[in-house]
Amino acid sequence: MPLQDLNESQSPEARGLIHKIERFSLHDGPGIRTLVVMKGCPLRCLWCSSPYTQNTRPEILYIKSRCLGCGRCISVCPNLAITKAGTGTHVQTDRSRCRGCGRCADVCPARARELTGSYVTAEELLKEVDKDAAFYRRSGGGITVGGGEPTAQTQFVGQFLKLCRQSFFHTAMETSAFTSWENLSSLLPYLNLVYIDLKHMDEARHIEWTGVSNRIILENIKKTAGENKLILRIPVIPGYNDSEQNIVCSAEFAGGLGDNFLHLELLPYHQLGTHKYEELERNYTIASIEPPSDEHILALRNIAASFGIKAQIGG
Repeated sequence: MPLQDLNESQSPEARGLIHKIERFSLHDGPGIRTLVVMKGCPLRCLWCSSPYTQNTRPEILYIKSRCLGCGRCISVCPNLAITKAGTGTHVQTDRSRCRGCGRCADVCPARARELTGSYVTAEELLKEVDKDAAFYRRSGGGITVGGGEPTAQTQFVGQFLKLCRQSFFHTAMETSAFTSWENLSSLLPYLNLVYIDLKHMDEARHIEWTGVSNRIILENIKKTAGENKLILRIPVIPGYNDSEQNIVCSAEFAGGLGDNFLHLELLPYHQLGTHKYEELERNYTIASIEPPSDEHILALRNIAASFGIKAQIGG
């Protein structure tokens, strides 16, 4: 998949497309933080726990268990994207027709349909996160921008991070680093800390399981480590990237990043995102995968630590 982003259409007054704001986060940087979840990502990881954040437009979620089958959503859809699902009372959405206008969600009496994705300016977003400023200052926390992929909206994210730094907030970003160095490097001056996912060291498997090459990611990791404090994260997916060989290669790579590299985090796979695929009326192709055992994760951590780097389980 080629590099794709929303940056070409952005202007100095551009709005950013966000999925949501999570307050009082404790796992996305030091202290109490506000996590801004951007919408839009060029990767399609098979294990993605946040499919809501993949597409670069607002989307409708359908919570089937709430649906009354009243048909109001069908009558108001301007693109004829909603139809009855067979002979039952439920409905189905033709996602190729849906434009995420939200009219169906507005008229649903049972809240079976919800709109995810909203456009905001950097100034509007700053006002929201500023509401928690007292918690940042007392706990040594701050703002983390994640996603989705923040670098897919570099101009907007840069404007927002600049405003955060002007407000003396600690700033962090969670990224796949699958973007041009020009995009990524433009954000680094406004960041105190960068988290980058290291999904697999083998390029062929990386392409097979995420849809993109890891070459630009590895190069961007090296360059970022030369300029900013950096934490690497490995989402540990049984049967995909949890082999001893992959952890060894990852640890060897991390060990050569220099003093700005802080530590490696092993994030055990979980199944908490499976219902999100149902709400997007999509199949979750690895639903049969079970989370790794505590013993296996501990063994992988010990392997990584044996290469002289700090490694931990979880964020």
